[in-house]
Amino acid sequence: MPRRLKEVLPETLRRLGGEERWRRGAVLAAWKEVVGRELARLTEAVALEGGILTVRVADALTAHGLTYSRLALLRHYEERFPGMVREIRFVVGQVGAPPSPGSPAPEDPEGTRKAWELAREALPELRGSVARAALALLRHRRGEPCPICESPSEAHPCPTCRRLLESPAVRKGAERLKRGRAAGLEGEALLVARHLARQSLLAEMAELFPQALREEGLRPLLGDLARRFQALFPDEPLPEAVRSLLAKGP
Repeated sequence: MPRRLKEVLPETLRRLGGEERWRRGAVLAAWKEVVGRELARLTEAVALEGGILTVRVADALTAHGLTYSRLALLRHYEERFPGMVREIRFVVGQVGAPPSPGSPAPEDPEGTRKAWELAREALPELRGSVARAALALLRHRRGEPCPICESPSEAHPCPTCRRLLESPAVRKGAERLKRGRAAGLEGEALLVARHLARQSLLAEMAELFPQALREEGLRPLLGDLARRFQALFPDEPLPEAVRSLLAKGP
């Protein structure tokens, strides 16, 4: 009995390119089914390396919205291709275009996040439009959002956050956050303390990385900084260079 194309194609691909190549191709091909018809028009799976699936997205708002579905997408992949996809990375670019180095980062990430939060209550098929409208309003209402507190402001940081950046109490709270302790602050003061702690941890990792690259004995110290960063900012990935070095082990 003649077999259907979808039954013959996997076997043919295995013979031509090997099992591993076939599985990578299958993961990429499955993206449009995993993500759904509506989002498939705005996205494209372009690479799978080291368990990281890279997906090109048509615009920054859609890319940010997809981050909220990342865990669900990973679960779908784990069900279909166990162990193949450990992480999904979204990059903004022209869907259907050949890969290009240095894909542009989303503009105004804080404003984008705020816009998607405002759009959550809308119907799923309307969220993209609502988010775009919200972002436009945020950008034109007394300036773009402050990168720390997200309040619209013509100056960045906004005057309130700029004042808090110099506060001894806020700086002390940032040091406590870095050590994994409660800052003892709330509201905008806490946001500023978290901002300072983030900047400090990233700066310390950047300074230590070249030394840890040469001296393995320094990698546990780099790993401690990385763990503290991830504990404080669980939704933010580590810098790629740090993550790759620590993945090698001592």
